[in-house]
Amino acid sequence: MQVLCLGVGEACDSRHGNTSALITTKNSTILLDCGFSVPHRFFGYCDEPDCLDFVWVSHFHGDHFFGLPLLLLRFWEMGRHKPLQLIGQQELEEKSITALELAYPGFAEKLSFPLQFHTITPGSPLLIEGLQLQAEQSAHSQRNYGLLIDDGIHRLYYSGDGRPTAKSRRLIHGCDLALHEAFTLHNSVPGHGSINGCLQLMEDENIKQLALLHIERTTRQVQKTAIEELLKQHPGLLLPKDGELIILN
Repeated sequence: MQVLCLGVGEACDSRHGNTSALITTKNSTILLDCGFSVPHRFFGYCDEPDCLDFVWVSHFHGDHFFGLPLLLLRFWEMGRHKPLQLIGQQELEEKSITALELAYPGFAEKLSFPLQFHTITPGSPLLIEGLQLQAEQSAHSQRNYGLLIDDGIHRLYYSGDGRPTAKSRRLIHGCDLALHEAFTLHNSVPGHGSINGCLQLMEDENIKQLALLHIERTTRQVQKTAIEELLKQHPGLLLPKDGELIILN
């Protein structure tokens, strides 16, 4: 399994793209979230119409979802015909079509490829094309699902936004890599995770590696020294950059 960090920043960070990752397994490619800045970065790495199989949407805040119309437009321009499968909450189909209509009125009828929507329900695994997907809700201002991807070899968890809950902790436990939101150094902002909280999560749940994402832009600058010290002390704690590739062997 390979993890390409397309963006590691929060919504308003001008130096880092919106948090998103492109996951490549033996048989599939999965885009985790599609915020404002994601399509341009995605097509910088994948300029082929059928290169993407799935899009996962953790929740409907703009920095995780509002890039979807542009993603679809570019695939249409490139002549895509292969179905694109979108996975998320029950409202995903309605909100996706609404967003597409707002961005490009009438365009949904012109799409040259089918959109296939899959609803995932917490506590009920979704088996699709050799992957087992499981989701649980995090503690965030909007309903957000953290996702566990199991390809039979590796287990990867992507948090979207929010602090872990008792149920999401059980999902995360023992995974090979967690991509987790870490907005501030300490748990100081309700509905958001923290760097120290992620470190404790990694130790409590026996996570082999944990990548810190979605760090608030001021925290990233002001707390740089403290963050670097934590990284030195805990080798399994990662601070990926935009465009960084993580390979799970």
